[in-house]
Amino acid sequence: LAQAIWAQVLFAVWRAFSAELPLPPAHRETMLSRDPAKQWEWHEAYRDHAKNMYRTTYSDMIHGRETYVRSDYPAGYGGHDPAIRFDVLHRNTAIDRKLALDRRDPSRDSHPSFALQLEGLPSVTAFPCGAKKNPTKGVVPHSGSTTDPRPPWALLASNVPPLNHRNVPATLRRNASAPSLVGAGAQVVEQKQERRRMFMESPTADGLKRTVLNANAEAAKAYMPTELEVLAGEKLRSL
Repeated sequence: LAQAIWAQVLFAVWRAFSAELPLPPAHRETMLSRDPAKQWEWHEAYRDHAKNMYRTTYSDMIHGRETYVRSDYPAGYGGHDPAIRFDVLHRNTAIDRKLALDRRDPSRDSHPSFALQLEGLPSVTAFPCGAKKNPTKGVVPHSGSTTDPRPPWALLASNVPPLNHRNVPATLRRNASAPSLVGAGAQVVEQKQERRRMFMESPTADGLKRTVLNANAEAAKAYMPTELEVLAGEKLRSL
């Protein structure tokens, strides 16, 4: 019985030792000895290339797939990121499979997966409770309509015209050595306001406004024929 046990142990040691030895060239499987028709099965780089060869950005976009290189780590991480370092766009290749296997290998010190954190799901805290229901009433002041928020959340309309080559700011003081240019902007603004005031107070403007109001009143008093009368008139004219 002891001799049989020792024979089994020696056979197991010999088998393990012979498995680690390289095969002779005659028995070694090479690239030329494989079937080219089944290259998809034994050539991983060819398989990855064939899977993603005809993928387009538009096709990936409408199917909700990746369209740009994304990081596998949270925002602000400054260490080595294989996806960014090697421009890994498609996430169905050998590098993602190797990274996933490395994360599950207990003999390797690999970073965990941050997929849940990047998707916005609580996965780091000891007792995740999700996003809180923050109050929204009265947070952004507005005039009663959500499309009309008040400052500082809204753009403020100013009475001062925008700065361009046609408008000179009234507060602009160009050069103190040229007294003729000091206050030039204020004079331009005052001239425009005076011209506008003269136009609003001129009798010509009042007469034009009165003429328009009278014309609108006469048009409102005019008789509007009905649809039946219009059709009857067209019929008579055609006869």
